[in-house]
Amino acid sequence: VWTHRNGRKSLVLGTSADHVADMPLPHGRALLARLLDWTVQPDFRYRHEWQEGDLVIWNNTSALHRVVPYDGKSGRTMHRTTLAGLEPIN
Repeated sequence: VWTHRNGRKSLVLGTSADHVADMPLPHGRALLARLLDWTVQPDFRYRHEWQEGDLVIWNNTSALHRVVPYDGKSGRTMHRTTLAGLEPIN
C-alpha cells in the first residue's frame, strides 16, 4: 500500500509480484492472487476500441496494463512522456 502525499492510499501490485514480505510463501501468493483478481474485475477495466486519430493517455505508475493482440500490419506509434517532480512510490 502506497500513501500519496495527499493522504490517499493506493495498492501497488503487478503481475510479476512473487511473495509478500513476512508471510509464509503459500499464504502470500494466495493473497497476491486474491488482490490481483480484485484489481482486474470488469468494473475496474478499460479497453479501448481504437479508431484512426485516437490518443490515449494514462498514468503508467498507477495503471495495471497490458497489450492485447492487434493487426501487425496496422500502424502503431507510441510515445512515452515523463514529467519532472512526480511523487515517488515508497
